[in-house]
Amino acid sequence: MSEVRKSNYELLRIVSMFLIVLYHVIVHGHVLLNSQNGGFSIVIFFIKLFTLVHVNSFILMTGYFQCDKKFKMSKVWKLINMGLFYRIIIIVLFSFLGLITVSKLDILKQSSIFCIGQYWFVRIYIVLYCLAPFLNILISKLSKSDYLKMLGVLFIIFSLLPFITGNQAFENTGYTLYQMVLMYLIGGYLKHYPLDKSYLFKRYSKSLYQLILITIIFISILMNGAGFIMSYSFKNVNSITGFIFNNLHESLTQYSNPFIIIQSIAFFCLFCTFNVQNKLVNKLSSLTLGIYMIHDNTYVRSNIYKWLKIDAGPITSYKFIIYIFVVTIFIFITCAIIEWIRQIIFKFIYNRKISTKLRDKFNNWIRSIKILNLD
Repeated sequence: MSEVRKSNYELLRIVSMFLIVLYHVIVHGHVLLNSQNGGFSIVIFFIKLFTLVHVNSFILMTGYFQCDKKFKMSKVWKLINMGLFYRIIIIVLFSFLGLITVSKLDILKQSSIFCIGQYWFVRIYIVLYCLAPFLNILISKLSKSDYLKMLGVLFIIFSLLPFITGNQAFENTGYTLYQMVLMYLIGGYLKHYPLDKSYLFKRYSKSLYQLILITIIFISILMNGAGFIMSYSFKNVNSITGFIFNNLHESLTQYSNPFIIIQSIAFFCLFCTFNVQNKLVNKLSSLTLGIYMIHDNTYVRSNIYKWLKIDAGPITSYKFIIYIFVVTIFIFITCAIIEWIRQIIFKFIYNRKISTKLRDKFNNWIRSIKILNLD
């Protein structure tokens, strides 16, 4: 019998995707660049710091659930087909409505199953998923102490060194396979050795454990904020401090930032403590990847924030914070509805006899190669 995921993890997926949309509204909507109010900028910056757990949370969940599962080629094709569907629909629709001007070559590129470059997360996630069976062998063979030592070494190489040297000693901007492998392995560790079962935390009540996790989240955000103030204050003192603190400033919002990794782990563990079981939550969770592929499509991203008056000139009022959240909710819900409709269409096609025959023939051919166990 397959493992049934509790709704608390699906809720984490929903919250993480909401934070991704909020982050994109702030960043791609050029909110901080357009701000003419110092206090407003500080508030938005700390909101941005809070959202930065989103990508790491998704990979932690992948490691947590995939570390003892078999590879399924159908999951890879599901991601590729979803991306292909949205790329074609969006470029054709936008071109037909006169919103963009594209060449036949552009349309041909977007119609290729290999054109997944615009979704950096999906591109690297597919590679990570293909590596997962081999990572899982590593996870299953390591003792707890060796596993922890390995994570410590990887954390130093992939997080601490890039952070304190400004990616000079080792480069990891957070948008890399290095980062995903690290978070996957951490997720696998948390599955095998949950923090709430450790000696340190099993002595505490659930409420105190949750309070500790929330405290860690906010301390991590404050440390990042302190780093921002420090980098802003000292980067123009001289050329040496400028080099050091400019690099620090760039590292603060990268997913590989050690404070963001710690914040992400605490965020993930906090949701692990929740006891939620809700069909609506589970259904909405299944729509999250579609929300990402729609709103962060190249052509949508370059237009939507102007259409919704986010990127519309100088910002002076604190009231704009409310508008940012309204726009985020609107984008999230609209994209969820679109993805829900796509799933209905794909389910109808998937269940046709001809589709089943073609799929079975392809899967049998893949199995005959015997590179991976695809059962």
